[in-house]
Amino acid sequence: MKNTLGSKLGIVLILLVLVAASCISRKRVLPQEERLLPAKTATRAELLQDLDARSKEAQSLQGTVSLDLSGGGAKSGVLTEYHQTTGYVVVDRPRNIRFKVVAPIVLSTIADMVSDGRQYRISIPVKNQFFVGDVNAPMNPKTTLANLRPQHLLDGLFVDIRPYLKNPNQVKSALEETTEGRRSFYVFSFVSVAGSEAQLLEKLWIDRTDMQISRKQLFGKDGRLETNVEYSNYATEADGQSFPQTFVIQRPVEEYTLKMTFLKMTLDEKLADDAFNLQPPDGAELVRLAP
Repeated sequence: MKNTLGSKLGIVLILLVLVAASCISRKRVLPQEERLLPAKTATRAELLQDLDARSKEAQSLQGTVSLDLSGGGAKSGVLTEYHQTTGYVVVDRPRNIRFKVVAPIVLSTIADMVSDGRQYRISIPVKNQFFVGDVNAPMNPKTTLANLRPQHLLDGLFVDIRPYLKNPNQVKSALEETTEGRRSFYVFSFVSVAGSEAQLLEKLWIDRTDMQISRKQLFGKDGRLETNVEYSNYATEADGQSFPQTFVIQRPVEEYTLKMTFLKMTLDEKLADDAFNLQPPDGAELVRLAP
């Protein structure tokens, strides 16, 4: 009798455990739209080799772009937006860039800017102002267009890890895998170890669905994010080079975001001799910004 009672109690306890377990966990088949996308694989050496090859591509660029620019926001309390304007970009790497923004339909110049990597010049005809300054000059909190430095655009348009590879004793790289949403990424971090403290310089995100670079992040002192660039809509040009057609450049410190979508692009063609010659218009106010 006792054995029978003990057996029954044992069965009851087992059932209770099974019921409790079923309440804690359950299986559910995830729908296709919630699953991770297929991810390609590559070794660290292969990834660095590909980044090095991309760094050497497209030494010059000319293009027409559609622009969306917003400046200001949480810090300033004022948001300025320019929607669906047109721009013209000319680049001669590694330092020269010209960027011109024109108004829709009438095509009058809103801003024209050039940089040679040391000095930048910006003409803003609507305000009759001409800015000249060192590329490291402080920003102008009252003028979104003046904060749109051509050097920031140049940094955003291209990926170049060659300076890091040339100084392996001063710059180290680390590779990690991560996921965001349904996508898997390889992320390279480049860290300067030249000083007494290591400093994060740059992160490059490689989308493992197509092995294209999807994001570039540049960092300043104390790990402050200075530039965040997202790349999308890659297209293969006539010479076989793969180049993104859409760029979203964010500068958190200056509070502006610029989206550029290329409508027309040519790579590595001869540039006009005066492509980077920008002079002050007659009667324009000259504003010099010191570093």
